[in-house]
Amino acid sequence: MRKFLFVLLIIFLMFGGYILYDNYFSKKIPILNTEDDVVNVDELYIYGNHLNINGKIVNAENLDLVLYNGDFISYKINIKDNNFNMSDYVNDGIKLEDIPKGIYYAFIRSTTKDDDDKESYKYYVLNNNTKYEETIYYAFSNNGNKIVINSDNDYHTLMLNITENNDENIYDVIIDPGHGGMDSGAIKNGYKESELTMKIAANLKKKMEANGIKVKLTREEGQLNNNEKLIDYGTNGRAVISGDVHAKYLFSIHLNSNAYSSVNGVEVYTPANINYDFAKSLATAIVNNTGCSYSTNKLNKQFDGIYTRSFTEADIKSSMEEYAERNMNAYDITTKSNYFYMIREPGAIITGAYVDDRNSKIGENKYYNSNVGTEAYLLELAYLSNMNDLNNILNNMDKYTDAIANSFNNVFELKK
Repeated sequence: MRKFLFVLLIIFLMFGGYILYDNYFSKKIPILNTEDDVVNVDELYIYGNHLNINGKIVNAENLDLVLYNGDFISYKINIKDNNFNMSDYVNDGIKLEDIPKGIYYAFIRSTTKDDDDKESYKYYVLNNNTKYEETIYYAFSNNGNKIVINSDNDYHTLMLNITENNDENIYDVIIDPGHGGMDSGAIKNGYKESELTMKIAANLKKKMEANGIKVKLTREEGQLNNNEKLIDYGTNGRAVISGDVHAKYLFSIHLNSNAYSSVNGVEVYTPANINYDFAKSLATAIVNNTGCSYSTNKLNKQFDGIYTRSFTEADIKSSMEEYAERNMNAYDITTKSNYFYMIREPGAIITGAYVDDRNSKIGENKYYNSNVGTEAYLLELAYLSNMNDLNNILNNMDKYTDAIANSFNNVFELKK
């Protein structure tokens, strides 16, 4: 019996030793020697599912940004006038979905070669000079990661701590059926915009969920009666809910109208300063899949079917006058603020959100000053005032929603 217990003890100690080695000693990574000079990070934000880091660069050659955990993940950086960034586009940079679980230390790396072509490296600490000491990102539900970005480490450099997400109240996509209740939106040829956007949104939600995407609607069928209006800000507000559930993308569904019945076609409204690849593929898929046309509207047009509208100086002047007339406190509107609140407010500082607590009757967007924003698109899918557009959306609704769902699935390579 004693011999049996002794063998069990030996096995237990061996197993415990293996666990200790596997969890601690075998995973200990070599320490990097860093330079005295540091790189100051002036901007750090996440838009959609991409991280961008902007700052002042050091005087060194052949620079890249690396994430270090024993091995290196390297990213190209843009350098101009002693400044650097990961991308000139707000929805580009480090794709956070691609990084496996683990702890990663971020450095700017300088690479030099000697006469024998042998490489040597210098590593510079990324000093977080922003007001955001900690930034948290929740990955797509089929990924299941949570990423905490801070400088809580011995290097005092930016660090990404990627673990499993255990919060179930996280969504991938918000779909906003435009208008609702007493706000019917456009009414043309016997149809209300709010009723059709609800049908389209519910259909799209079903399609996206079939692709493994976790979706939340800003309103549900029958939620509002004709005397109610969905609130835009404040608790459960239409423009705030994406921040509550840490959604990465938002699609606000609308139908257009014009005094001239000849005006027709699809219009995809976007944030400014973006990589337009997804917006282009979205507009193209809708046109190719449904047989509709790109819009004939030329105002704020960037590409076929693609529109970007930010506040102009004239818009700002008009808004200030309206605030004064209504005895309201003016907001901090700039030409970086997107004109459409369902793009602007979910995008936080990245899209110039400004609705804070200064006008209590309106409510507030508690995420307006966040450095994590939801990448939002407003889709004007058809003109109710044009009979061809109207008949197309009524008879081919599945084709419209297939086009949107498949575009999102293809571009971001989500796994079913």
